[in-house]
Amino acid sequence: MKNKIPINNVHHVAFRCRDAEQTRWFYEDVLGLKLAAAMAFDNLSGTDKKIEYMHIFFEMVDGNYIAFFDDPHNAPEDFFVDMNGFDSHVAVEVESMDHLKAIQSNLKAIEWDSFIIDHEFVTSLYIFDPNGIQLEFTCRASDHDKIMAEDAAKAHQEIKDWTARTRELKINKFGEKSLTKR
Repeated sequence: MKNKIPINNVHHVAFRCRDAEQTRWFYEDVLGLKLAAAMAFDNLSGTDKKIEYMHIFFEMVDGNYIAFFDDPHNAPEDFFVDMNGFDSHVAVEVESMDHLKAIQSNLKAIEWDSFIIDHEFVTSLYIFDPNGIQLEFTCRASDHDKIMAEDAAKAHQEIKDWTARTRELKINKFGEKSLTKR
C-alpha cells in the first residue's frame, strides 16, 4: 500500500430502527447511554429528494456514538427481526466484570434475554436490541493484550491457510470474479 492513512476511531455506527422512542428508551433508560442528538429531516441529506426521517445518536463514554434512522415510510415490514450475529453485530466494551453484571442486572429487571460467553480474551454479554440488532458487551481478560499479540503474530498465516481450505467452495458459491482483488 502506498499511503498508510491513520484512521483514528469509530465516530458512529448507524442502523435502522423501528421506532425512535422505543430505541431511546432502551439505549438511554435501560443501557444508560446519553441521548446526544435527535434530528428530524424532510429531505434525504445532500439531495432534494423528499423523505421524512429521524436520525438519533447515543454517546458512549469515549465520545463515540451508536446511531439510528427512524424511517417508517421506507422500512420493510419484515425488517426488524433478530439478525444473525455473523451477519451483523455491534460489540462495545465495558471497564469491568462488575459493569457487565450491572448491565445483565438491568436487563433482568425488565425481563430482557441475555447470555454470557467467556471467549478467553474477552467475556461477552449478548442481547438483541428492540430492532433485532445483536449487541455484545465485552470485558477484556487480564491477559487480553498478550492473547491479541500472539494472534497478530500468526494472523496472515491463518488467513492464508483458511483461504486455501475454503477458496474452492467460495468460487463455486460466489464465482471466481467476486473473489478477485480490485
